[in-house]
Parts: sequence; structure tokens; C-alpha cells
Amino acid sequence: MRCGVLIPVYQPDHRLIDLVLGTQNRGLDVLVVNDGSTVNLSLFQQLEQMGVPVLRHPQNCGKGRALKTGIAHMAREGFQAVITADADGQHSIDDICRIAQALAEHPSQLVMGARDIAQMVPRSRAGNSITQKLFRILHGISLQDTQTGLRGIPLTPDSMPALLELAGDRYEYEMEMLLNSRLLFPDGILEIPIQTIYLDQNQSSHFRPLADGIKIYRILFRDLPKFLLSSLLSFALDYAAFNALYYLLFHVTVPATVLARIFSATVNFLVNRSLVFKAGGTSYTAWNYLKLALCVLALNTGLMFLLVDVLSLPAAVMKIVVECLLYLVSFIAQSNFASRKKKR
Repeated sequence: MRCGVLIPVYQPDHRLIDLVLGTQNRGLDVLVVNDGSTVNLSLFQQLEQMGVPVLRHPQNCGKGRALKTGIAHMAREGFQAVITADADGQHSIDDICRIAQALAEHPSQLVMGARDIAQMVPRSRAGNSITQKLFRILHGISLQDTQTGLRGIPLTPDSMPALLELAGDRYEYEMEMLLNSRLLFPDGILEIPIQTIYLDQNQSSHFRPLADGIKIYRILFRDLPKFLLSSLLSFALDYAAFNALYYLLFHVTVPATVLARIFSATVNFLVNRSLVFKAGGTSYTAWNYLKLALCVLALNTGLMFLLVDVLSLPAAVMKIVVECLLYLVSFIAQSNFASRKKKR
């Protein structure tokens, strides 16, 4: 496997030269992308004198855009995999080589260097911990380090050219890669423990906690607004059907709940599949939705029976309470379906 190291660079210092030299000395090809730097430009000239190819953006476009530029170039040059590394000294040469070795042994998996969250600086530790938990809950993928910049990316028919079509030009691009990992890398993600290195309390990082954090979390929850509208439509249909069936026909909750749920769930599935999760994975099927709907139906029916028929609480009010409790369960499950690819 021909594997090279891709280093996106903005406002570099001497550590860039150290990183490139160390990587070259271990026999790895290196490509540097100058993402509109305005300081220490002589470093790029020095790299070119060393025979290192340097691509340039006329202005700062963001890490994601620099990665896309580098990936496209390396794919054209015949590389079968790239290792992305940061230029600020946070990734050791030994760890880069460990990722290269893991890629050689697992050529179809996304290989990620996983840092120890407990050793991170406070702002990074908090953000990574929250993102890690949300990512696991919403998309069913458990990772130790969702924000690592040290990644081994196979350039296969499954991943190319989709890697270049992912949304995002800054740090959110790396989150997009993880969200689409089941489609891009069918054999999954492999995490390799790496050193947790922070120089000068990570002062050299260009990550903007507020602006870039908002972009990352907006990606994590991007389906929520459409899902909310779809759910409100479904709830309105279910609520109207339940009350009509309960007060006008059955006067007991079980048949009213079941029939109302069948009607609203059918509408909800059709809307979600065509509008909400239309770009999702192949596991968003009628069968998986039916299994989820049956589980939600059982919970809905049981809770309504307990609250209304046993405890004699008002049916109209309890219906709203139960639906709100089950809303999050449904969103999490359907988000998992939407990001999952069916097993071959």
C-alpha cells in the first residue's frame, strides 16, 4: 500500500520542519498544504528545497478545505491511503508510523489516533467528552477521541470521491467524515492509542471553541429540525386519531392507542425516509422502522394503560406526557438507522 502523510498548515513555526524531517526519515512521503499562511513563509520555501511538494491556497480556507485539496492531489498521484497530521507538534513521529502500520494491516478501515481524554487540557477535555457521548448516543458509534487530527484514511472505491464531496471547510469536515464513516469505510473504524501532547497549553491551535464548536454540533443535530416537524405532524395525526377513537368509539386506551399509532407511524416513516433522512444509510428500512415502531407502541400503550386506566389520570394530558418521553428515544434510534449501512 502506498501511503503518504498530509499536513494542512496555517501560520506555521519551526515545528513544521521538525515534523516533516522526522517523517521523511522514517520513509514516508509528505505533502504540505499551505492554507493561506501569512507568517514564516520561508518555511515553505525550505520545504520545497527539501523536495517536499507544497500546495497553496491564496487565502485561509479552513482545515477541511486544505484536507480535501491534499486528498485530491494524493489520490491523483496514486496514493492508496493518506495519514493526516497536525503541524503544531501534537503528533509524534512514532505515532504517525504506528498509524501507517495499522493502515497496512487494515487497509479498508479508518484508523484514528486516540488520545487519553484524562490527559487533555481542560477546554479540550470538556469538548471532546461531550462530543464523544453525543456521537455515541445519536449515531451508535463509540469512539474514545472524536476530535483527533491524526487519522489514517484509505483511498478506496468506497471512500473516493465521497471524501471530497463531504460538507464542511473547517474542523467540521472531520466530524462529517465520522458521521459518514459507515458509508465511506464499510469495515469500520480502528482506534490506535497515541500520546496526548499539548505544547504551551495548546495556544497554537486555530480551533475557535465557539464558532467551530457550533458548526460541529450543528452537524451532529442537523436532522433534528426536520425530524421535529415530521414528529409534530405525526403527533397531531396520532393525537387526533386517538381522541376520536377513545372518546367516540372505544372508551378504553389500548385499541385507540394501537390504531392511532399505526396510522401516524405510517405517515411518519414515509416522511422521514423521503425528507428527513433521505441522505442516510441503507439501514433506514421499513422493517427496522417497524421494529422501532412496535417497541415505541408497546411502551406507549403500557404507559397509557398505567397512567389512565389504572391511575385514572386524564387521557388527553397523559397522551402529551407520554409522547414527549418517547420522542427522544425515537429520534436517537432513527438517527442510528440513518447513519448505518446494512451488513453485506
